[in-house]
Amino acid sequence: MTTIGWALAARSATERRAVVCEAVFALLAEAGYDRMTMDAVAARAHVSKATLYRTWPDKPQLVAEALAYHFKDTWIPADTGSLRGDLLAVMNVACEASASVHGGVVAGVMTAAARNPALASTLREAIYESKHVIHETVVRRAVDRGEVRADTDPHLLHEVLHAMVLSRRLELGGPLDERFAEHVVDDVLLPVLTRDRT
Repeated sequence: MTTIGWALAARSATERRAVVCEAVFALLAEAGYDRMTMDAVAARAHVSKATLYRTWPDKPQLVAEALAYHFKDTWIPADTGSLRGDLLAVMNVACEASASVHGGVVAGVMTAAARNPALASTLREAIYESKHVIHETVVRRAVDRGEVRADTDPHLLHEVLHAMVLSRRLELGGPLDERFAEHVVDDVLLPVLTRDRT
């Protein structure tokens, strides 16, 4: 057995999955979903195709796990002391992520997800559902400060922010910069969250 072969054999199942998921994400960034192949993943991760197919029978399942692995951590913003400050912090991080390689991978997978319900479900969980705690935290702080009503729905913040960033990334093509973040916060999010609903 070669040196690489011994090293691979010594890996735990968890380590092998991590290596494969990293290889998938790198290939998605380089080639896109449609041009990424199981053969290329096996070569990049230094695993046999048989090993790959035993764990992931097809490409959508493999990509779904790679997305779940890559986006598993959720950042919680520091308390800035104001709703506007918290919203700007969240917007800036969302814009940076969307403009990065991560955003490019997500954008590329979205087309495939429209044709594959399981992939779509994983994509939604990875980039939306698991991140909802961020928006719940921001709204809870604002309620505690008396900046918004107690019945303010964090889902409203999440939906509007997500839609604005995604639209900018996929359709409008403008810069996801500080000016855009301030526009969304001052002209959209704050008016929506603080409007009088009586």
